[in-house]
Amino acid sequence: MARILVIDDVPALTALLRMTLETQGHHVEEAHDGLSGLSMLEREPFDLAIVDMMMPGLDGIELIRRLRTRGASPVPSIIAMSGGTDDFPAAFSLTLSAMHGADRVLYKPFDNSELTAAVDELLATRAA
Repeated sequence: MARILVIDDVPALTALLRMTLETQGHHVEEAHDGLSGLSMLEREPFDLAIVDMMMPGLDGIELIRRLRTRGASPVPSIIAMSGGTDDFPAAFSLTLSAMHGADRVLYKPFDNSELTAAVDELLATRAA
């Protein structure tokens, strides 16, 4: 099915998302920080990237901004996700991610049905 990259600095979460999406038949790879995720996206094609907004180093908002402004290379559909912090609420970071080009947003915690619905919708839109 689709090639999906999950980018989050919490390995347990990336592993859980990988298992969920692989049961749907997708090929899933993981990156545990924004810089390595961006590097993977620049080296090989992915249909979809699921990106955490709050990561050390290169955060998700900057990653999305760089992807959307990089030029002619095929850019994957992007799902931004965030649980926020006391200093940086999820609603604020997800609004910024949408302004910079995220196709969908998910508030952490989300359930498998929310994830698979967002993935299915974006992949169907890409295929059309």
